[in-house]
Amino acid sequence: MPVDNIKIFIGRNPRCIVLSSGGYNLLFQRYHQREASAKNAVDHENLNPVKLQFINDKTPTVILKQISDEELADQIQYVELKNQSYDGFLGLITVHGSIYAALILHSQKVGFPRWSETENGKIVPSENIYRVLDVDFFSLETTVFDTYFFDKNETSEEKLLNEHPCGSLKKLFRNGTFYYSKEFDISTTVKNHGLIHNLEYIINNGDSNFVWNASLVSEIITWRNRLPLGEKTKFDSSKILTFIIRGFCKTILIDNNSPKDPTSEKVSLTIISRISTENRENCLTNDCLTEDGKASNFIETEIVTTTKNFIFSYTLLTANIPLFWEMPENQLLYSKKRIKLIKDAENTQPAFNTHFDSLESKYGIVSIVNLVKPRSESQEFLAEIYRKCAEMKSLKITNLVSHSSSLVKNPHKLIYLLTEDIYEFGSFAYDREKGIYFGKQTGVLRISAYDSIEKPIKLAMIISKEIIELTTKEIDKFCLTSMFLDYHDQLWHENCFQLERLHIKNTKNSTKYKKIYFKLFNSTVKLYDPLHFYISHYLRQLRNKFTHERDATIFCGTFNVSGKLPSVLDLKQWLIPEGSQMANIYIIGLEEVIELTPGHMLLVDPFIKSYWERKILKELNNNDHGAKYTKRWSNQLGGVLLIFFVEENEYTEIKNIEGDVKRTGFGGMTSNKGAVAMSFKYSATTFCIVVSHLAAGLDNVSQRHNDYKTIFKNIRFARGARIKDHDAVMWMGDFNYRILMSNEEVRQLIVQKEFATLFQRDQLNQQMIAGESFPYFHEMPINFAPTYKFDPGTKSYDTSEKNRIPAWTDRILGRGEVLRQTSYGSAEDIIFSDHRPVYATFQAHITVIDEQKRANLSNRIYERLKLKLSTLDDEEKVEYLSNKAVSILESRLNSNKTNQEALATTNKEKKNAKLPPPSSDLKKWWVSTGKSVKIVLDVDAEKLMINPKRDANPFASDDHEPLFIER
Repeated sequence: MPVDNIKIFIGRNPRCIVLSSGGYNLLFQRYHQREASAKNAVDHENLNPVKLQFINDKTPTVILKQISDEELADQIQYVELKNQSYDGFLGLITVHGSIYAALILHSQKVGFPRWSETENGKIVPSENIYRVLDVDFFSLETTVFDTYFFDKNETSEEKLLNEHPCGSLKKLFRNGTFYYSKEFDISTTVKNHGLIHNLEYIINNGDSNFVWNASLVSEIITWRNRLPLGEKTKFDSSKILTFIIRGFCKTILIDNNSPKDPTSEKVSLTIISRISTENRENCLTNDCLTEDGKASNFIETEIVTTTKNFIFSYTLLTANIPLFWEMPENQLLYSKKRIKLIKDAENTQPAFNTHFDSLESKYGIVSIVNLVKPRSESQEFLAEIYRKCAEMKSLKITNLVSHSSSLVKNPHKLIYLLTEDIYEFGSFAYDREKGIYFGKQTGVLRISAYDSIEKPIKLAMIISKEIIELTTKEIDKFCLTSMFLDYHDQLWHENCFQLERLHIKNTKNSTKYKKIYFKLFNSTVKLYDPLHFYISHYLRQLRNKFTHERDATIFCGTFNVSGKLPSVLDLKQWLIPEGSQMANIYIIGLEEVIELTPGHMLLVDPFIKSYWERKILKELNNNDHGAKYTKRWSNQLGGVLLIFFVEENEYTEIKNIEGDVKRTGFGGMTSNKGAVAMSFKYSATTFCIVVSHLAAGLDNVSQRHNDYKTIFKNIRFARGARIKDHDAVMWMGDFNYRILMSNEEVRQLIVQKEFATLFQRDQLNQQMIAGESFPYFHEMPINFAPTYKFDPGTKSYDTSEKNRIPAWTDRILGRGEVLRQTSYGSAEDIIFSDHRPVYATFQAHITVIDEQKRANLSNRIYERLKLKLSTLDDEEKVEYLSNKAVSILESRLNSNKTNQEALATTNKEKKNAKLPPPSSDLKKWWVSTGKSVKIVLDVDAEKLMINPKRDANPFASDDHEPLFIER
């Protein structure tokens, strides 16, 4: 049972439910509209006639507020349920128009994907998974069932199951297939867990398709987001809110001793299967694809292997065949079931594409595996249509004709057919001791079978074992024993048994479960916290009082260090160029921090990473400007290292840091080439940083272009965010682009400092002009000599036998309207490597939220409203707040203005407010992230052109100038 238990108090007159945890008390009370017609009232303070507005009674409404311990101590008003505490709050649900609070009554610890080991060998879980054993539902309106909660026995339990309006939901949640965690986001894979364990992170990054109580908590999350920072922190610390998934979870801890290595470390195996709710009431039925691309029986299964030093994980998908088909009901008993196709491939394609677009956005490359029953004409026909749709979408598909028995007897034959995908996709691998990612899963197998979910899961087990064997071969410290593999199979068999049993129950009683799921997924409750709702509303209107625009300086530096660690090294010329000011942020990308050999790529020395972190930080803090910096984040993939430093007084402005990596060496199998990326929020502006090492060689332009596309396509952050989805992007590294001129010509032009002539023949410059690599990125003119290749320790270009042509291999590019590059140069006197370090500085125009001003303004609004509302009941509060104009409140907050002046100012601001600039390929402000918009103007472009004298904003009114003029 979790430590953070919730106490329940039942309030009388009016009826309410209070949840109390960690000194935080949250009250829920049903709001009933008073019997009265709309009428006019008078705002007595400002003598303005206003019209009363009431909450729409069609959606049940709950008043939500925090109360103090002193208020809760009133034993006449609040009665504690002393014989029972609860493990989590699942949210509010409506059944037949009544509202109930759902709470986890009992739970059992079943897993811990990540853990640490003490000196005496004790295992300490860092994140726990619990299985829900029972739940209770408390009415916000009636006392009918209260006695059953106060006096728990067999009879009362029977009444709650069979007579309580939520009895069917209670049976559903207590069947042992629901799981939750208080320490991490259980709805996402372990690679997305990060080091941050808080509610904010889970809300921003969780996958709602796997959260079975998403509809029950959605309004509570909206309410939470309106809270002032202090109250929000208290709510989060109480750990009241709980998110649950459905499927199977379990961890087995293994003493992985072997005769060869009796001292080998402990290892844990965790399996987490998440059943998606994307198809709502039909999520666990043998249904076909929906028109909006949703599939039934969609299950994401993750296997996690954890040791003291490493974490490995691999994800597989199983789901129904994404086509439009049906099984006719009037077939004779024991006759062969024939599948009827509802739509052909052409008419299926739009929904098919939508389904796989969603998968590719989240998982990267998707490869299809479809299990076909031998000698089944209907399944073979279905497989053929599946193949046609996949080919039209340019997806790889493997139709495997196989019996259930062959999955067990001949697994190697199946693995052979999938070897290419298994090697290409890789697996997530993290060195905990060194803090280095050395593996990433870049794609996923989507497995399906028409007549079973058992066969896809069995195939997933076979693939999982193969992946673990391949991954652990790269680690000398890990010994793969027969005992480990036996436990692996045991976990998968348990997973298969539970999911298959759940599927059978649902298909046999599909009508019953559809009704239950309809209650669960279509529950709607409107939460009404009058005070915080209107404080949030006022703050949005007064946003200009606590936000402002300003410029921040960002330094980017890239350096291929050739695997060297010089004992004496002065980096000042690179990090603090002469005449420059200190930046707010320093982003450093290093390439070849280790030698690019297979042995070094697998076992990375953690000393190297810490050496460069310490060295650069010491150099930054040894400045003449008094600025102090701290390392905020770093990550390494093979020889590529990204380090992020922040000025101390800017530290709190940096939030939501996430990282990702992508290998591109040897077709993505090794990390001798690749990229490390990070995403972060600088106050209210989003940034993405990429450090990459692309393919080498004069003639490898196409491979470098493919490396760029692979990185750009596969780097992903929370909720599928990609590189292009940020306000600003800075991409740097050893791009390895060369100059298409002879060696003699290049060296002669370098002596003459004819860099513009050289730049015209630069491969990257030509690629960018042609719109191939790095479209929409920009680069400042290069006014420094090529940075590669030198004889190490000298200023002479390569004199070796290869006699390489000098080139600007090391580059820094920017993208985004908020960025303006201010400098671009190299440090010619740092000569230990065969490359020269390159730097660029950017001015970033960011939106800053002053949290202190926001909090002070929120407190002032709160105190004024609280004083006024203290004499009113809840209904009068709603009426009062519904009729207060923001301009009136703003006038009170500006004591130097009269009410009339404040109102006039507000109206003037609204009238003069400007729309944002028109959207472009770089920035679209009226559509969701990543979606494109096309506008067709019925204008003859050969005769007319846009009037350059008009405002750039096409929506701005201009009576003097026409929109188009003759060319």
